[in-house]
Amino acid sequence: MRPNPAVKRTRNGMAPLPPPFHSVPKAPCRCGPLTYNVEPQERTVPRADKLSKLIAVFDQFHDVIAGLDDPKVRRLVENWAGIRHQYIEPSGAPRSAFAAGMEQGLRETPMLLQSMQPEARRCAVQALTSAISAHFPDFLVKDAERLAKVKDRGSIRGEKEFYLVRHQIDLLEGEPSQGEELRLLYALVESHEARGA
Repeated sequence: MRPNPAVKRTRNGMAPLPPPFHSVPKAPCRCGPLTYNVEPQERTVPRADKLSKLIAVFDQFHDVIAGLDDPKVRRLVENWAGIRHQYIEPSGAPRSAFAAGMEQGLRETPMLLQSMQPEARRCAVQALTSAISAHFPDFLVKDAERLAKVKDRGSIRGEKEFYLVRHQIDLLEGEPSQGEELRLLYALVESHEARGA
């Protein structure tokens, strides 16, 4: 292949590197105008770190349950309204530390829902799952893995696993197609309670 005489060569015979990406081309582009602006752009999309996802989960969850007529719900909604600003503008610790605390709070939320009236609890459980699905689906994947381990083992170990199973029961109750799964989960709960653990 013969070298192109129109291309200037360096002393070693190689073609020079192309111009930096931010330089404006001399010939117009045939596929439409291009923007070569390299100045920082104003952020139009909110941060999508774990803390932001968790805030979105709690916001959606509390917005939905605010309409339920239950004293426990009112306390939960008021509590979130009172502490939300601490997570929106965290100070004194890294965002990851706030996210870890919120994730633990999210894990414990099903425990808080247990004391609600049954109808309000069903609505709250659905609202929680919907909010997690929308904003933090990885959390549901982890819970599904934890639940699978409990079922494979055939026993519940500790309070966290108990509430994980109880939360799953709340999600599935009233679903006729889930009868077999519910029987398995009921058996796990009954066995756990019989041991007095």
